[in-house]
Amino acid sequence: MSAEPDLIRIAFASGPAHLNRELIERIAALSPERPLLVVGEFEPHRGQWVPWHPFRDLRENLAAVRAAVGDRRIESAAIILAPTVPLTKMRAIARRVASRVLVTYDEQFRVVRGAGWARYLLRRALDKAGSHRTRQWLRRLRHPGDAELPMRARAAQLYGVVASHLRGAQREFPMTGCALPLTDGVSVVIPSRNGRELLANMLSSLLPQMGTGEVIVSDNGSTDGTAEWLAEKHPSIRVVCSTDPLSFARAVNAGIRAVRFERTLLLNNDMIVQPGFVAALNQAFETIPDLFCATAQIFFPPGVRREETGKAVWRRDHLTDFPVRCDEPVPGEDLTWVLYGSGGCSLFDTSKLQALGGAGEVFDPAYVEDLDLGFRAWKRGWPSVFCAAAQVEHRHRATTSRYYTSHELDVFVERNYLQFLVHAVGSPALFRRLWLEGIRRLQLNAIAGSATALDSLRNVPTIGPRPPLASGVLSETEILALGSGEVAIFPGHSKPSGKKAPILIASPYLPFPLSHGGAVRIYNLMKYSATECDLVLLAFVDELNTPPSELLAICREMILVRRRGTHYRRDTVLPDVVEEFASDVFRACLKQTIQRRRPNIVQLEFTQMAQYVPDCRPAKTILVEHDITFDLQQQLLAAIPEGTGEATAARRELEMQLHKWKAFETSAWKTADCVVVMSARDEQVVSGAPRVACLPNGVDTDRFQPSGDEPQSRRLLFIGSFAHLPNLLALEFFLNNVWPLLGSGFTLHIIAGMRHDYYRDYYRVGVDLSQPGIEVEGFVSDVRDAYRKAEIVLAPLTASAGTNIKVLEAMAMGRLVVSTPAGVNGLDVSSGHDVVVTQSATEMAEKIIALSSEPALRKSIEAGARTTAMRYGWREITQAQLKLYRELIGVIG
Repeated sequence: MSAEPDLIRIAFASGPAHLNRELIERIAALSPERPLLVVGEFEPHRGQWVPWHPFRDLRENLAAVRAAVGDRRIESAAIILAPTVPLTKMRAIARRVASRVLVTYDEQFRVVRGAGWARYLLRRALDKAGSHRTRQWLRRLRHPGDAELPMRARAAQLYGVVASHLRGAQREFPMTGCALPLTDGVSVVIPSRNGRELLANMLSSLLPQMGTGEVIVSDNGSTDGTAEWLAEKHPSIRVVCSTDPLSFARAVNAGIRAVRFERTLLLNNDMIVQPGFVAALNQAFETIPDLFCATAQIFFPPGVRREETGKAVWRRDHLTDFPVRCDEPVPGEDLTWVLYGSGGCSLFDTSKLQALGGAGEVFDPAYVEDLDLGFRAWKRGWPSVFCAAAQVEHRHRATTSRYYTSHELDVFVERNYLQFLVHAVGSPALFRRLWLEGIRRLQLNAIAGSATALDSLRNVPTIGPRPPLASGVLSETEILALGSGEVAIFPGHSKPSGKKAPILIASPYLPFPLSHGGAVRIYNLMKYSATECDLVLLAFVDELNTPPSELLAICREMILVRRRGTHYRRDTVLPDVVEEFASDVFRACLKQTIQRRRPNIVQLEFTQMAQYVPDCRPAKTILVEHDITFDLQQQLLAAIPEGTGEATAARRELEMQLHKWKAFETSAWKTADCVVVMSARDEQVVSGAPRVACLPNGVDTDRFQPSGDEPQSRRLLFIGSFAHLPNLLALEFFLNNVWPLLGSGFTLHIIAGMRHDYYRDYYRVGVDLSQPGIEVEGFVSDVRDAYRKAEIVLAPLTASAGTNIKVLEAMAMGRLVVSTPAGVNGLDVSSGHDVVVTQSATEMAEKIIALSSEPALRKSIEAGARTTAMRYGWREITQAQLKLYRELIGVIG
């Protein structure tokens, strides 16, 4: 007769957080002795968590729940019906998994019995919708004016959807009547309406900076004697007069038609330029190919809030806020791409400006024409950048505020934004999305009481012909991604260079500080390559901050991309880690950096970056496999025992990821021009790649040297970032199986890396770090002192791919390493000569005890370790990498 299966309880957390907590407590109290499973989107405060992935389909989530349950029998289960929480699929799975014992609660924890839960949900939805709509329409019947807002919003939305399908194509026309030919220098165009006093202030700081060039004032219907004053005080300044007031765009265009120099500086009369302003803007054009616009950093007078900065970016999530904002620049940031340059303080390429037809004259009387101009330039592949060294002080709306109220000015901005969508966005799908978002934003703001939003809905612009599609390297969606404020560029060293093209390194992590083995490798190879190559680093970061000086000293330029993390896992053919690093912002940055820097080679660090190989052409591509990821997944899978519950759920998730990794990684090998691996063993695994090169991990043998000091007796050292799951599993193996065999007298020093508590919880690996004799540190910037004090360095890995840099560092320091076979994977070492390799927990414990008692044997192995480590110096490995670079680009020698 078979044994009774284990009984468990299960809670489906399908309500708001506070109700989920109470639900878990209720079901936990029913049978406290039974294991409790909690199916939920977020980790619960108690019980075994079964993660629920909202973006995976019902089949995947159902399989995960069943794997967690295994062959155990569900004694009791509970779920919450909360119509405001869209977890219908979870509720359906609850009924399939535990229908016989499932208790259904409403939001007041009243039991909803049997099939009544479906009727309950339907009734609640109908009651809520019906009563709301009934009250709404009764109110509109009593107050007909209340119906205007929804009717206008719905009409505008429908208008945009229909027009996006019916718009015919239209091409842009260059500006006519321009002065030709253009000569080297700067033409300054200043629109001014009754701004004689403002001109007097700004010209005093501008004119001393003018070299070869001219100043043109577009006198826009002035009645204050501006033209006469200029003729008397500044006779060299050209004046283009209009007797009638013009819109800003028309006034600017009148000046642009008259310019005679290759660059045009558009400058408002309420700007006070700082020293070096013109030179800094000019320098940007000497640095960046095909540049359309360099825009200045904008400050406001003391005591006035800084409403503009010059770093104009696109809001990616703007439910009620205006879609464009200005970000504060990061200290050290310069020449970062921006969506557009301010029409009041930017330098333009004159021929490009005229080719676009100048500022759009549909933007009447002012505002948003500079966004339109910059976006249309980007569509042709002509970038705009933020120039931090060019600085101005803006006396905001000093002219327009004389003639329009604040409300009128705000309406101009809103209406002209819609005009921008009509005038500049050529992609039908993008136009439709942005138009609907724009109308919805106005509707929400009008509901909240904004008179500006309501007046804007009353004056929705006519949707005319569709402008051309993007013809540059970026699509229109990628242009908005690049200008989203998730990017910052930092100039690096300015050492003279005769190199024709740089090497572009694309990394998912910033390789400094040296917080993990991948960072150690990338940084050291960059450091030693920098003497031979110009290096550009493009990397993901959690936040945009000034990069470490150690990286700036070896890079010509650094581009940082902020990665927005999420707990959601999507149901795609790609592994979760690849999805985590899938970014349209990064892709746009990569394309534009290649366009800007023309690198010979793009080196993609780590397997997940292989997704960007198609975006690197025409550069040669190198994919650096720090480890063969699917090989590592296979080892992790083999380390999880067969069983039920959490282990079974973990196995199932690993099996799914392994299948995805194997498909992705083996396909990626065929796309890159060269795959770099860490060991001869990994080299044999790679198949289908055009070329495979083995460049092993190394060690800085100058930095890591034997000290000659005696270590502390019976002091063990384990170094491994908990962010890397194999390190946590290695420590779990050691603490559970080896540590208890050592007895008292040993000290274990653990260096666990940044956020080690977070990663221990994230991976749910049970390591007890509170035991006597254990010392734990997080990130340590210089680990040499820890090596000096340690008598034995541990590498008890149960799964490993690539090679272990920490083992090489310990060997270079002349320290004894006791390892498992996985810990020295890929290294040419010999047990008993330069390391000690053990096959079991018992053997590892015995070797540690014996070696701690035999200093002569320990020192003999330490001497061999140092000798072996010398073969793995970063300088030698760098030379092999440089040789690979030369071969890939066809340069011999």
